[in-house]
Amino acid sequence: MSKKSRVWLAIALVLVLLAGAGVFAILRLPMLASTAAEAAARDLAEEQPSSDIWHEKELAQGTFDRVTKSLGKRVDLRSVTVDDVTESDGQTVATLDWTWANFDGEAWRYRSELPLEKHGLFWWADLTERAIHPKLGKGGSFELRANPGKRGKILGADDEVLMEEGKVVDIGVHPNRLEPDTLSTLVKKLNDGVDSLDLDADDLDDTVDKAEGNQLVPVVTLREDDYKHVKDDIHDLPGVLFSDSSQTLTRSRGFAQATLGSTGQASADDIKKSDGEIVAGDVVGRTGLQKSFNDRLAGPGSVEVFAKGDSTDDKGGKTKLTSLHAFAQKDGEDLETTLDVKTQDAADEATATAKKPAAVVVIRPSDGHVLAVANHDPKGAAWDRALTGRYAPGSVFKIASGLALLESGVKPDDDIACPKTATIGGKRFKNAEDEVLGTVSLAEDFAHSCNTAFVSSGEKVTGAEVAAAAAQLGMTSGAGKDAGSAGKDEDGPGSEKGGAGSEKDSAGAFGIGAKMASVPTDDDTVTHAAQMIGQGKVQASPLAVATMAASVSAGETVTPQLVLGDALEDRAGSAGSGSDEAGGTDGRGGTSGGDADESADAPQLDADAAKELKDMMRRAVTDGTATDLKDVPGKDVHGKTGTAEYGDDSPPRTHSWFAGFQGDLAVAVLVEDGGFGAEAAVPVAHEFFDRIRDNRA
Repeated sequence: MSKKSRVWLAIALVLVLLAGAGVFAILRLPMLASTAAEAAARDLAEEQPSSDIWHEKELAQGTFDRVTKSLGKRVDLRSVTVDDVTESDGQTVATLDWTWANFDGEAWRYRSELPLEKHGLFWWADLTERAIHPKLGKGGSFELRANPGKRGKILGADDEVLMEEGKVVDIGVHPNRLEPDTLSTLVKKLNDGVDSLDLDADDLDDTVDKAEGNQLVPVVTLREDDYKHVKDDIHDLPGVLFSDSSQTLTRSRGFAQATLGSTGQASADDIKKSDGEIVAGDVVGRTGLQKSFNDRLAGPGSVEVFAKGDSTDDKGGKTKLTSLHAFAQKDGEDLETTLDVKTQDAADEATATAKKPAAVVVIRPSDGHVLAVANHDPKGAAWDRALTGRYAPGSVFKIASGLALLESGVKPDDDIACPKTATIGGKRFKNAEDEVLGTVSLAEDFAHSCNTAFVSSGEKVTGAEVAAAAAQLGMTSGAGKDAGSAGKDEDGPGSEKGGAGSEKDSAGAFGIGAKMASVPTDDDTVTHAAQMIGQGKVQASPLAVATMAASVSAGETVTPQLVLGDALEDRAGSAGSGSDEAGGTDGRGGTSGGDADESADAPQLDADAAKELKDMMRRAVTDGTATDLKDVPGKDVHGKTGTAEYGDDSPPRTHSWFAGFQGDLAVAVLVEDGGFGAEAAVPVAHEFFDRIRDNRA
């Protein structure tokens, strides 16, 4: 090819490339202002400024993300459309209609203006804060804050209000206004006037000393009725300040507190971990039912949108925070429970008499309703050991192993020797206080809680048969499976985490992650012998022990129930596929239940065997380890004491148990580290039976 031909070929290629670029530009770049506006609206609606309309795509994307980030998952962008394209004084502007919506689909609509610029044949735009909302200044952004309605109540039997929002008084001190004796006087008057309040004047004095400048130092928050008792004594103290606020409160101080739970303002950590589900100003459930059913109690979670940063108010002035739109406040829904006020009061009062941490669970055998859940700790706030703690049940488990023996053919009158000690598989077992009964009936061995008789009888039943007996008594039948440990915050002293074998919880019936029992089917000779007396690997919660007693009383397997209505179904439907506990997790920090039909497959208690157990439990009260309950007025009390060893101390430390019933009330009592069941748990049970009689009189 000649040199001249090569030159012409090169020119031709250049012309082709230029023509192609022109076609590409015509296809990609808008030549009409209306086309440019439509492209911009489409990009913004998709939250991705990706078309060639934008001068700087990455800058536009960064601006959009920064401005709208705080809306998170609480406010969704539904549409951006072009209302009009106008030109005035040489400026072309696209008017955009924006529509956002909250959880309930309630709309927030407004208009903004997007300036368009023409360069040559094509139209371009830059995305600014004001183009996203007219009240946003440069560098500004949306800020979302909670605008909640009234939190739902927790109700008990007969629609009694157990927990609702109430008035509280926050008491604080101003360091610069205090006089020398103010703090000591304030602490003394508060401690004298409010039961169970134990403020330390020295600690408060140290806190005040460390306070900076005019910083207000919080002292205590009191319920309104408690404040009224001390108001006259503290109101005029110099430097003491008071402010009213509201808080979710139980009907009386301490009433089923650990189970009903608590609430609090969302912390920065709550907001961060929620990935947009929780915003500043939200009140969230911290513990108990308040946490597990937070979505229901809190309601739809209404919010208010603000313009943050320098923005223009309606009068043309500058402000740092301007309200743009408040979605309608909506109240949460009430939560129905089975708790009975009089029974709960009796249980709380009885549990408070224990000198060690204690728990009481009361179930109505006729319908499985949990009437009371009480927790007490003399040293501070009690965690819900009644529902979520698991411990070796000790000799109260002889109700289950006794049932297994009865079903194997052993009769209550059959003689079973009760020597001082018994060696099984090389391990020596002994009776409490070295008791020797000799050769007596199974019923007497049960009444006096003879360990050696029961461990030696282990050869008559298998581990699977003992586990089946526990299931018949409702101890391991529930509405959800517990895959492993109870969790650090659910383990009290001597409460072993983990477990094996037949192990379920009552999350489905409770919605609170309540634990039942773990009864392995281990046939190792020593382990099996230990499990006959509630040691070894057997673990049970007070809830499971109360269910066991209720099943004997009812003569059929009882499934406990705490939450009523559609609340459990609502939680199961909203839990999704995520799971951090049995059955998954809801979007606001609670847990949900598992397969609610599973308990239908559990073995059912035989009525005749239940009658024999009932007679044996009555004998334990009339002529056994629970004779201190013989004088309880009213219907016959049936019961079984338990002393459960735990830990590595020598001699071992022991938890104290009682399981029993009177009429249509079944009760379990646990006293941690309480010693013998007859010495610690039985007095609490006696106190409960006395209190419930008085409360119902």
